[in-house]
Amino acid sequence: MMNFHKTLLTATLLLFTACGGGSSNNYQDSQMSCQSIPASSILYKADRDFLKIKNPITTANILVADSNSLIFDNKGVYELFQTEYYWAEETVKNFDYSTYTSPQTLINALKNEKDRWSVAFTKENYNNITTQKSGGFGFRCQDVSIGCHVTYVLIDSPADKVGLKRGDVITKVNGTDATYTSIYNISQELEKLVDFSVLRKNSNEKCNCSVTPREYTYKVAKDEIVHTDKNEKVGYFRLDSFMGAENIVNQIDASFDNFKKENIEKLVIDLRYNGGGSVTVAGKLLDKLTTTLENKEQCTLAWNDDYSKNNNTYRFVKDNNSLNLKQILFLTTQGSASASELVISAMQPYISSKNLVVIGDRTHGKPVGMGGRTDGNYYYFLINFVVKNSLGFYDYFEGLPVTDGCTIDDDPFHDMGDPKESMLKAALTYIDTGSCK
Repeated sequence: MMNFHKTLLTATLLLFTACGGGSSNNYQDSQMSCQSIPASSILYKADRDFLKIKNPITTANILVADSNSLIFDNKGVYELFQTEYYWAEETVKNFDYSTYTSPQTLINALKNEKDRWSVAFTKENYNNITTQKSGGFGFRCQDVSIGCHVTYVLIDSPADKVGLKRGDVITKVNGTDATYTSIYNISQELEKLVDFSVLRKNSNEKCNCSVTPREYTYKVAKDEIVHTDKNEKVGYFRLDSFMGAENIVNQIDASFDNFKKENIEKLVIDLRYNGGGSVTVAGKLLDKLTTTLENKEQCTLAWNDDYSKNNNTYRFVKDNNSLNLKQILFLTTQGSASASELVISAMQPYISSKNLVVIGDRTHGKPVGMGGRTDGNYYYFLINFVVKNSLGFYDYFEGLPVTDGCTIDDDPFHDMGDPKESMLKAALTYIDTGSCK
């Protein structure tokens, strides 16, 4: 067996992805320029059922290392399944691993029926994910009758910087009709300026912008101050990933510095597309949500009986920018997984159901995580532990449920953080009335 090394990241892993390299500022991008048009001239009437977005970042986007180009230790992977894997006792005995030429196919053959997540990455894939690097424009869209409807924009991506928003419809690309395929293809031609014609239906505007697809670094955290109909001030915190410890902790700190200055007592945390990542980063976020639970248990990572020496309990620490929150409202979808679910589950023993509210859709259902191993060419994330809250609860393989009456469809017609967006609107309504509708 190769000398497997433990990675620095303790992960409950992800449904999120990235690719690419560095960034530069030498581009001729132009900001979104818009003109008002009569509402009657807008022919686009999208069917909400057709454009119901469960999660624009799906497991299909994960850059799984399933290649014959690198040597991997198939015997070593099998031994990990027999020892550190959480379901090691159930691993097939005397398994013939010698015919497998890629790590992911071997993992798929060995993993437990409950395991939807064990995965291998090349070193490049892994480094890109944890440093938040990508390539292209930085948005996703879905084909509609008149173009491609933008469903998601990465924070600080090239598209975000020129003003493209979720809910926009790209109608033309360099003067030709826009489709998902045409946009994807042109995004692969890095460093070439691209002109977009855009319909912004919510404000009855036609817009234009120019953006260069390129390698870039994005952010995963964003904060806003919003108000309810009764004019109560509320914090809105969008967090798209827990992957990449130092980068994300710094972004979380900056947002909570802002919330602290605003004396925020009620906070909406948008985890709708956050597929997880580092347990340590999740713990850092939990530290920001309370000033009264110092040294209380957040969660415990419990390994199989043979490796119980690796069990680890995380506890609350009071930070300078921790908030004394009276109410926390989480926005979730089936794309909210792992470390996102950990944060919700960890807070549930300490806050009443009236003041800890889950809005949107039932979460993904991943109460397990992995410590990570590498053989030099690949990083292996095999399920190592279950994640228990302070009450010992972890059995949410079917996902964490939403608060009664708060099942709300995701809204691809409004930008995330827009008080008119259906999930955030429901949260603000709940703050005012105690009900989502």
